Amino acid sequence: MHNDTHPAWNAIRPCDAHVHLYARRSFGWNLQFARGYRQWFGIDKLALLALPESSHYRGRDDAANLRCLGVKAALNAEDPSLPCRSLAGLLLHEGDPASDPAEYAGQARRALAMGHDGFKSLLGKPTQRRRAGIGPDDPAFDPFYDVLEETGKPFVLHSGDPANFWDPETCPPGCREQGWFYGDPSFLPLAEIRREAENVLRKHPALHANFAHVFFLGEEPDEAERLLSAYPNLGLDLAPGWEMHVGFTKFRDRWHDLFERFRDRFYFATDSANWHASADLATYDYNFRWMVDLVRNAVEGDVPFECECDDRVYRFAGLGLSPEAREAVQRGNFLRRFGAEPAPVDRAAALDEVRRLLAVYEAGCPEPTMPEAREASLPVLRRWAVSDETLFAPEPLQASG
Repeated sequence: MHNDTHPAWNAIRPCDAHVHLYARRSFGWNLQFARGYRQWFGIDKLALLALPESSHYRGRDDAANLRCLGVKAALNAEDPSLPCRSLAGLLLHEGDPASDPAEYAGQARRALAMGHDGFKSLLGKPTQRRRAGIGPDDPAFDPFYDVLEETGKPFVLHSGDPANFWDPETCPPGCREQGWFYGDPSFLPLAEIRREAENVLRKHPALHANFAHVFFLGEEPDEAERLLSAYPNLGLDLAPGWEMHVGFTKFRDRWHDLFERFRDRFYFATDSANWHASADLATYDYNFRWMVDLVRNAVEGDVPFECECDDRVYRFAGLGLSPEAREAVQRGNFLRRFGAEPAPVDRAAALDEVRRLLAVYEAGCPEPTMPEAREASLPVLRRWAVSDETLFAPEPLQASG
């Protein structure tokens, strides 16, 4: 039985705080994905998160933040009643990520000036943490966090992964294939990665930080309570991992109490991403339904529900939250953290950035930039760079890569 039979299921149009746009997809593809996903699932507002630094492969996609801002601008022009937010991704220096703290602050100021609503970083993902050689708490990033504290803009951090990804006996085969088994001593232990993330909160108490995936604390409600009590600006987003719901079910009463007590600190989120896009909206059901339903069943329902994950069918518990907690988690907290209205897009600043990056690309792509991402971005940057009228102009749906 699923909780969509619950009378309250359609009472709240959720706001999704964690939806990804990343490399190797065209602008038209990204636009169709965000438009179709929002429409098919009745999502009210989206936070679109750029991923210029991916955990899957080496390199960086310098144009990712512009493409993300362009999707926000295009969708908000199409339907101002359902405005998207966009979060830029932190671009790391290859080779010596700690080399230029002022440049990280400059990234923040330029992105926010163009109209981004905050930032996302994957620096706590073990693969990227190993590649960078420094953690999110490194002093090099302090000026960056200072800008976010000054402006009150949110910061979403992926830090850690499920604990069994460090265990050779229980790490799922699919995750091993992605390179997400961390038993190799070249990876930091989970406890050290968590310590670095908490150091960011300790050094920057005014930072409006969201730890993605409930900081992978599904089976550690006591630790979640400690963090939420110690850091009043910390939020936890509910982007699955199914393992989170194993913990919610195992410690249902404990998590129910935490959601009620800290109802203003949890965020509806799915981690949906643009690997699929189609004009046929019914295809979104097959590709994304499980993520949407997994979170909605837990938050909105009070009866058990089933979900297939890693070739197993799990029976999870609905958390049985009060109407007040459901509204806060699915909608109210998003509007408070990401803004009741999105930041306006400054087209002049965005056009300047388009032309600056286009000049870099056409002069010869620098080593840190992924060649395939550059090739996907070149046509759209050239079109956008012509004038203010062509900036963020849509294109037909097409795949790239």
